[in-house]
Amino acid sequence: MTLLQEYGVNHIDTAPMYGNAEKVIGPWLAKHRNDFFVATKTRKRSRLGALDDLKRSLERLRVDYIDLWQMHSLTNPVGWEKVMGPEGALEAFIEARDKGLVRFLGVTGHGNNVPAMHKCSLERFDFDTVLLPYNYLLMQNPRYAADFNELVELCHKRNVAVQTIKSIARRPWGSRPKTYNTYFYEPLETQDAIDKSVHWSLGFPDSFLITAGDMQLLPKMLDAANRFEKRPSDIEMSAIVDEFDIQPIFSRAAHRRGPQTWGGQMYRALEGLIREGFFKHPNKRTLEHVVQALEAKGLPTKGKKDNITHSLARRVKKGVLKKTKTSNGWIYWTE
Repeated sequence: MTLLQEYGVNHIDTAPMYGNAEKVIGPWLAKHRNDFFVATKTRKRSRLGALDDLKRSLERLRVDYIDLWQMHSLTNPVGWEKVMGPEGALEAFIEARDKGLVRFLGVTGHGNNVPAMHKCSLERFDFDTVLLPYNYLLMQNPRYAADFNELVELCHKRNVAVQTIKSIARRPWGSRPKTYNTYFYEPLETQDAIDKSVHWSLGFPDSFLITAGDMQLLPKMLDAANRFEKRPSDIEMSAIVDEFDIQPIFSRAAHRRGPQTWGGQMYRALEGLIREGFFKHPNKRTLEHVVQALEAKGLPTKGKKDNITHSLARRVKKGVLKKTKTSNGWIYWTE
């Protein structure tokens, strides 16, 4: 918590489901309540269940009121109908606000359908905030991007705050050991990758970014945010996707190896060429050779030469490929 103060952070987002987070934060908040905007959540869908959650949250956090109370992961249509219906959680939210127990009301969610569901929620009730995933790879999904942009347009019209999460998501954990407290996704780890991913998300105007709660990642994310100047280019972000094999963390596609994006497809096609001996000495390949080989594998390359060149340079840097400059440009090969 002292680290947050050092960086000037004044917003705390927690939830009853985040282990003992509320209990741990409580003693500290009791001494610094006026310094922070406190947000928590409930996953209960009934009026009474939500009110019980709120009572416990107030006790654990040792506060008299919550600044922002949110419906946790409101993305299931059946649960959504229950929340919005008679004796649903929405009644508890309105009641708590009327009693001064909470100041603002919001909805949160994970998954590809979140923007569309949040839009439905805003059409039913004037929530003050929405919280949803936002990162470079996710916004390469045309459907998600379109729904996200429609939601943002509505939020701007309604003066609704947009909170973003999952900026440094790398891929599902799969069978790998869970070495970070990031629930269902493996995060990016290097400072450079975190810098670019955080800076890309911060490049979205009129929104703010919720960090990961893991104490190994939090200092890196705060450091990145503190140095933000501009959003990285698509070429830089595509290179990050390529280098770290970033994959979708939602939907069935998340459980297959590799993202269904151009960057992910190019990564696999290029790795395939290397395995097949395409670059094997004495073969020495120009960029045009590589472009033709990728197209032969069914990958469209129009307007993507800069991306391909960057990916080749990454492999040279790693020692996977070698390169030499000739009168015809760079040539690439392996021993």
